[in-house]
Amino acid sequence: MIHFTALLPTARSSQEKARIHVVYALLGTVVFMPLQLFVMEAFFLAALVLAARYVWCYDLPDRTRPILFVPAAAFAVVALLSLAGSPRLFLGLAFYAFTVLQYFLLFCLLQQFVRGEAERKLLVYGLLLSTALVALYGFYQYAHMLTLREEEWVDNSAFPLLRRRMYSTLYNPNLLSAYLLMVMSAAGALVIRWWGRWKQAAPFALLLAALTLCLVLTYSRGAWISACALIFFFGLVWDKRLWLSFLVIPLVLAFHHGGVTRRLLSIFSQSAADTSVSMRMDMWLAALQMTADHPLLGIGWGAFKYVYPVYNELIQEAGITIFHAHNMYLNILAETGLLGFTAYFWFYFGVVWYAIRFLHRYSGPPFDRALVMAVAGAMLAVAVSGFSDYDLFSTQISLTLWLFAGLLTNTYEEYRKNQKKSLRNNSQ
Repeated sequence: MIHFTALLPTARSSQEKARIHVVYALLGTVVFMPLQLFVMEAFFLAALVLAARYVWCYDLPDRTRPILFVPAAAFAVVALLSLAGSPRLFLGLAFYAFTVLQYFLLFCLLQQFVRGEAERKLLVYGLLLSTALVALYGFYQYAHMLTLREEEWVDNSAFPLLRRRMYSTLYNPNLLSAYLLMVMSAAGALVIRWWGRWKQAAPFALLLAALTLCLVLTYSRGAWISACALIFFFGLVWDKRLWLSFLVIPLVLAFHHGGVTRRLLSIFSQSAADTSVSMRMDMWLAALQMTADHPLLGIGWGAFKYVYPVYNELIQEAGITIFHAHNMYLNILAETGLLGFTAYFWFYFGVVWYAIRFLHRYSGPPFDRALVMAVAGAMLAVAVSGFSDYDLFSTQISLTLWLFAGLLTNTYEEYRKNQKKSLRNNSQ
């Protein structure tokens, strides 16, 4: 069972109390991240104010430069510079403040103020608790949903059986699926951590089962493929027998409600009947053309929706707003150019590299190893889904991803420092 009270940090000095107040504000940020954006922003602002007060009174908790700080800071700077080419500079600055700047600050706060396994566990369990509420609301919503806004989320001419897609508190099925993938990685890693001790593993196993069902009911094709990649990864780093779970795929495909088989196979179709596939192709070609026209710094962070009509006359005439390129790699490339693309994916896949390095280099407590495994799995799953969508456009999704990155950095740095301290003591 999860006992949150046992995880709550205590303090003996005023300085330690000040640090813990930041951790509590970060906990509120994490809990409300998928539930309510405005409440989350209030907690995050509180964390920033408390952190600034701490630095003013006591200096930085940790003056060393963490791993991956350079690419994270480089991307934040390049994304800001890219706004020089944006057709909507002031709107771009506002969007930058609530996205990239916020992601970077969250990453720094996690590295500076979170201490020890117990505090990392508190944040992860807070995330799992809020995700359980997301799942419960999603089931309620799906059961009472008479029909769907078909024009937004499904092409009824291509999928006549599909009437409902779960979106819960994320307001979009594809965004929900991306969020579920990341949290499923955490829940799955904790099931592995407690493998063979079913009383402790049961809450995480139940949550994982619920989230898996939610993922199916989003009918997000890219997310289904990403879930297979997630299973492959856990089988690779833990037990290859996990790959036997792929044998249930034919049973899932036999699930007829909503035409799961037809929707999955449509990934490989370029038929004019499936407008979502054909529209994605147009967006990808436009993103490549934007990059060719603005190779260094791109068109400006968040500017795709303003610039895309220039590259697609049909969209321009119809007055339709396309917010992103439906491809993570091409969208970041188009908006921030080669410089932003390099910095971002240096940071992104750097997280994966350090996570795998941690698993090979350090033994550590089982929870920390499970956390690192979860981070690597989450990043890889989103990397796969990123080929067909750009879910990181959502502030909630990106904050969750940067939360995982910050927790990985926090864990890695702690073990690296402990190792150096141990070597120094042994040499003396």
